[in-house]
Amino acid sequence: MRLRRGSLGHRTGTDDPRSDRPDPSTCPAASLPRRSGAHFNPAVTLLERMTGFVGTRPAGPSERTPTGKTDPMSEVTIPESPIGVDADWLNAALVGWPTVASVSHEDIGEGTGIFGQISRLQVDYDGDAGDSPTRMVVKMACLEPENLAIANALGIYERELRFYEELAATLPFRVPASHVLHRGDDGRFVLIIEDLSGEYVVGDQVVGATPEQAEAIVDTLVPFHVQWWEHPDLDAMDWLPVPNAPAYRAAVPGIYRAGLPVLEADWADKISPAALAAAKAVEPKFEELMDRTSEAPRTVIHTDTRLDNILFAADGSNEVAVIDFQLALRGRAVADIVYLIGTSMSIEDGAANWEPLLRRWHGGIVATGIEYPWDDCVLHYKEAAMYYLSGAMSLVGTFDAGNERGAAMVHEYTTRILEHVADIQATDVL
Repeated sequence: MRLRRGSLGHRTGTDDPRSDRPDPSTCPAASLPRRSGAHFNPAVTLLERMTGFVGTRPAGPSERTPTGKTDPMSEVTIPESPIGVDADWLNAALVGWPTVASVSHEDIGEGTGIFGQISRLQVDYDGDAGDSPTRMVVKMACLEPENLAIANALGIYERELRFYEELAATLPFRVPASHVLHRGDDGRFVLIIEDLSGEYVVGDQVVGATPEQAEAIVDTLVPFHVQWWEHPDLDAMDWLPVPNAPAYRAAVPGIYRAGLPVLEADWADKISPAALAAAKAVEPKFEELMDRTSEAPRTVIHTDTRLDNILFAADGSNEVAVIDFQLALRGRAVADIVYLIGTSMSIEDGAANWEPLLRRWHGGIVATGIEYPWDDCVLHYKEAAMYYLSGAMSLVGTFDAGNERGAAMVHEYTTRILEHVADIQATDVL
């Protein structure tokens, strides 16, 4: 367990202030709410597919080598929801901070809380608070037992917590600083991070990233990818899975195949024949594709580089902050680039700019002395693009958009990645 103040020397960031965005990430998106109709219940189906994995997760703090120090949070319980993070709770958790007088809560995760709860805290202190933050963001585990089991099986909570404990202070870009990080033995947790929504703005996933924004993101990701590129410590970082890890292999192919008939029946008039043909061509090769995308070169990757997880400095500069590390993996860095271009740029901008952006990223990588042939880079880009079709399949097969913006986001995400795979002729490398 770690307590941090935002005033410490490591880099800091913010969490997403919007409350109406769905999460179309590859595997966890499979457990988004069930569509109306006779489609499968994704949470239960995924749980069944993962039998043998449910209940397992990376080693928690009680399972690791003890340090001999007394945990100051040992007597602090984990509430069921952010409402339980009240003044009394914060005063017990924030040792050395000014006394908290009151806390108000704003739910900023409505419609996105399949695997978690997220709320903004407005904190008032007794007396002079100095530089103590008056706004923070709290992230907690979901309440639904099935989804909690899936989240623990995939290790997504532990991944983000370990990311903060072991990597956040070393990153070359801004991330939210953690004020409180507290685990329970049942997989539940409380993560309180700083809120810099006044300094940063979130990109618009529906409108999509401009080429200039995409360039700024690519430039931000290069040093992050270089930092862990084929690093000898990667093998010991087993809390970060690889794309074909057993839990993913048990679930994602079935999700893909469940979504494909829905794509054919409901989306044929929304996508090109070439995009539909590409989706069908990938299906029999999907497990092979998972294995191929898990091969070298590996580094630490974010995996969910949608525009919703990217923030831009409000002052108009190109400074970028990155949030949400629950899906981080050990994998090929080019996956982060294809996910950005393939899901967060318009179809037209993606078609016109994917190669210049990829060359920009590749140039940054090889400029550091890393040997990565261009032909390999393009091959790996196309393989990753096809793998990420699984996110589209999970959305069309299971997601209830709920409102106009949600429907627009599902449409843009799905059509963009499908048309991008067709446009770059990715299936030629199957």
